[in-house]
Amino acid sequence: MHTDRSVGMIAEMGNNDQTSETPDTVTRILDAVMVLIRDGGLPAVTLSAVCRKAGLSKGGLMHHYPSKEALVNAFLHRGGEEHLALVRQATQPHPAGSGNRLRAYVDLFLGESTTLQCDEDRDCAAVMMALIQGGRDSDEVRKFYESLHQMLSGDGVSDDFLELVLATVDGVWLQSVIEPPETIGPRSERIRQSLTRLIADEIADN
Repeated sequence: MHTDRSVGMIAEMGNNDQTSETPDTVTRILDAVMVLIRDGGLPAVTLSAVCRKAGLSKGGLMHHYPSKEALVNAFLHRGGEEHLALVRQATQPHPAGSGNRLRAYVDLFLGESTTLQCDEDRDCAAVMMALIQGGRDSDEVRKFYESLHQMLSGDGVSDDFLELVLATVDGVWLQSVIEPPETIGPRSERIRQSLTRLIADEIADN
């Protein structure tokens, strides 16, 4: 996930109507969705509000996304793809079967160098808010977890154990939305160390 890349762009756009097929049109639209969710939650995402924020006519917006559901799904897809890209980059150097891919996943999101601060990572905070407020039933969410599970499976642990690790990491990220960094940082490190030990024990048992 990246940090605060869109606010300046959106602020400078004003109410200019740009409906041409430019490479950044979709990015501008989804950045507008991100800001709306971040500032007002999922109810704030309306076609009219996205048009105003992205500087598009309604026709220009609906050419890409004809409904609020399509907008939210596209936003969740973007967040999911960015998340999976980070996981892929961290895990691919490790051969499957020794638990090292799962350790790399845990270190990626719970490691000491990780900034678990969703107030500064606007995509992260907005994605979580969208999921909490109703997007969790989206097909995009199901596809995301299927891809994540496939990426991390076959690493020497059972499916049940893998689900436990994924749920634990998700829980810490959720806590990062409501907890201050000075609280969630030490907690995430303790959980990272516990998960690392559990992974080693699971590999040894198998």
